[in-house]
Amino acid sequence: MPRAGDHPNGALRLDRVYIAVPDLAAVTEPYGRVLGMPVPKIQRGAVIKADMAVFDLGPTGLTVAQPAEPGPAAEALSRRGPGPFQVLYRTSSMDAAARWMASHDMPPPARGVRNTGEQAMLVEPEQACGAYIGFVGPA
Repeated sequence: MPRAGDHPNGALRLDRVYIAVPDLAAVTEPYGRVLGMPVPKIQRGAVIKADMAVFDLGPTGLTVAQPAEPGPAAEALSRRGPGPFQVLYRTSSMDAAARWMASHDMPPPARGVRNTGEQAMLVEPEQACGAYIGFVGPA
């Protein structure tokens, strides 16, 4: 019997949740206060094209992101307004995830490189119930 969470797409766990905001500077201190954490250093998200503050909550990060250029964060903020726009899963194999999607007649996900240097891919909102779903992990 498979263990809980086994999936043919290789997803292992939730890695990050992303929230789009119009003004990162205005929200980082309140997020830090509510979470009981210091405000993290602002970094540039290469795949989501946004400046972001990542609050690490154990193995999962809560990312507050302000668009820096056209891309997923800007598109989500424009389309839906401030709020959650992406979930990122750690996977055992991005190729397995892509194969599973192809076997379910989904278009190939966009691939990119995160600011951490890791490979990532994004499933567009049109194929993912209105939000971006990302995968990060080995090929």
